[in-house]
Amino acid sequence: MSYVSAEHDRMLAAMILPCVVVAVDLAAARVRVRSGDWTSGWLRWHSLAAGKVRHWRAPSIGEQGVLLSPSGGVSMGTFIPGLYGDAGTAPDNSASSETWRFDDGASLSYDWAAHRYRVELPSGTVEVRVGASEVRVSDGAVSLKAPKISLEGPVEIAGTLTVSGDILGGGSIIDTAGNSNHHTH
Repeated sequence: MSYVSAEHDRMLAAMILPCVVVAVDLAAARVRVRSGDWTSGWLRWHSLAAGKVRHWRAPSIGEQGVLLSPSGGVSMGTFIPGLYGDAGTAPDNSASSETWRFDDGASLSYDWAAHRYRVELPSGTVEVRVGASEVRVSDGAVSLKAPKISLEGPVEIAGTLTVSGDILGGGSIIDTAGNSNHHTH
C-alpha cells in the first residue's frame, strides 16, 4: 500500500472515532478521550447550545461518545458525548418523554403525551425564583415568599394554622367545633 493510500485510510478511520472520556478540565471545558491504546490531547466537547442560549453539562469520566474530526485531524476534533454504554444506560424508554437522570437518583422528566413535568430529588431543595417571588421546596418544608400571594378556590388545611399578622375576612368565619374563646351573645 502506498503512503498516500495509507494516509487516506488513516484520515477516514479517524474522522468518526468511538471513544471514552478519561479526563475532564471543567475550567477550560475540555476533555481527553481514549480509543483503544490511543489517548487524545485536550479537546472541546459538543454542547446542546452555545449562542445566546447556552447549556452546560460536563461529560463524565467513563462516558462513551464519538470524536468527530474534520479530515481525520484528531487534534481539531470535537467530542460528542452521550452514547449509552457501561457508564450509563438509557434513563427511560418512552416515545413521548424527555428524561434526565442524575447520579444521586434525582431526575427531570417531561411527558408531553401525559402533559406532566416531574422533578424528583432524593433530598435537598428545589427553588423557583421570579423577580422578588420565591418558592422553595425541601425535605421538610415548602416556603412561599412574594409581595402578594393569592389563592382562589377552596383551601383545606390539615394541621395547625399559625398566623403572625392580622386575619381579614370578607365572609363568615364558622367554628364547627364550637370552641371560640371570645364569643359573646
